Amino acid sequence: MKRLKPGDQVDQYKILSEAHRGGMARLYLVQASESDSASTELLMKVPRMSPRDQSETVLSFEVERLILPRLKGRYIPKLIAIGELDRVPYILMERVEAETMADWLVRAHAGGTKPSLEVVVQLGISIAYALFSLHRQACCHHDLKPANVLIKADGQVVLVDFGLAHHRSIPDLHAEEMRQPVGSPPSLAPEQIVGLRGDPRSDIYALGVLLYVMLTGLFPFGVPKGAVGLSRRLWDDPVPLRQLRPDLPAWIQEVIGRCLKVQASDRYQSAAHLVFDLKHPQQVRVGGDGLQTKQKPVWQRLRAWFGFKRLGYRASQSPTQAHSVPPIVMLALNHADPSERVRQLLGESAKRAMGSLPGARLALVTVLLPREISDHDDQRSRTEQQRRHLIMLRQLAQQLNVDLPMTSCHVLEGQQVATTLVKYAEANHVNTIVLGSGKAEGRLQTWAHSVAVKVAMHAPCTVVIVKLDDKRIDL
Repeated sequence: MKRLKPGDQVDQYKILSEAHRGGMARLYLVQASESDSASTELLMKVPRMSPRDQSETVLSFEVERLILPRLKGRYIPKLIAIGELDRVPYILMERVEAETMADWLVRAHAGGTKPSLEVVVQLGISIAYALFSLHRQACCHHDLKPANVLIKADGQVVLVDFGLAHHRSIPDLHAEEMRQPVGSPPSLAPEQIVGLRGDPRSDIYALGVLLYVMLTGLFPFGVPKGAVGLSRRLWDDPVPLRQLRPDLPAWIQEVIGRCLKVQASDRYQSAAHLVFDLKHPQQVRVGGDGLQTKQKPVWQRLRAWFGFKRLGYRASQSPTQAHSVPPIVMLALNHADPSERVRQLLGESAKRAMGSLPGARLALVTVLLPREISDHDDQRSRTEQQRRHLIMLRQLAQQLNVDLPMTSCHVLEGQQVATTLVKYAEANHVNTIVLGSGKAEGRLQTWAHSVAVKVAMHAPCTVVIVKLDDKRIDL
């Protein structure tokens, strides 16, 4: 992926200028071609996919590509079009006339001043409404931070960047590929730190962080850079709001403190409940959290730390976990084998296994080994390998004619193919693994014999091995 320049053409859209450069994507102002009646400026988001970028950029693009078409409402940008990985990947959205909360914070705290409680409360209400709308659509944002909240002139907000989001009706690619959950360290909820996703109350925690930073200019737990810094919020409380701003009433500290509870079961269980308290402060019952003006004594904090070290952290059960997860049929493919016939036969076998399990999903998986990735050859870079193999997996899924919400494609990375497949199966409660064994073409024999045997020996589920012969291929 080369950086786009003003004047470049992507499909029927002309690049006007670069609007923003982020860690995982670039944003461009674009305009539809003259033959198109819609001549207004639009915003095009293009993932960063140079050899120096991480493969998470491709993953985040895939997640956002799947989730955005399922969302609607005034709290998200209107989706216009989506570009494909085999050409130029992009997400085209309406351009929202607004400033980011990050810019708003710089302006609001300029010269040592702090925004009024009334202004912050109104923004908090607008963000809570946006989250409520999102959660009703079975989606958790999971990356709510100042840069991802747009504030319009009328005070209404728009949420952007759904690359780390979770939607209940589609595969959770971040969790399924066993990557360390990523997000903004200052606003990650405790359960996210230990790898649990899909709980709407994680977004409520992040909103508590935003309310805290809007009023004080500081994040509740600073900007941690490592696991030790992140783990502090699993046992400790932040500095009380009123220690930093004695002018604030006790009720707002009570509200924000409830958002920032370590256990999700102790927080607001719905963004609508948070809206009610923000709109009706006289109804807020102020307890010890709201009245506190100094951080707890050292001995109390040490006791909490020792308790955490002894017992660890156990997250509250997510309200969405009441529904059982549909079983997954995993189709393991050797991307080094070029035979379309082999892939098609393996796919048909997986589809038959999937058909016997009500609500089953199909996960198409291939494994990249370290020796297949190069830091010097652009054609073998991590992002290029991810892109190429994702296209191959998706083409096979289309050939199998399985509904998109029922399929997911994963390019895993690991030192050993069999071990990586088994770990994936364990982490995702896979019901059946389908893979080939025998010689069909090329390098399939060496790969399949050792991998099939090892997977069959160690897999935590049923393994279907498709017998492949170099003279004839039968199931």
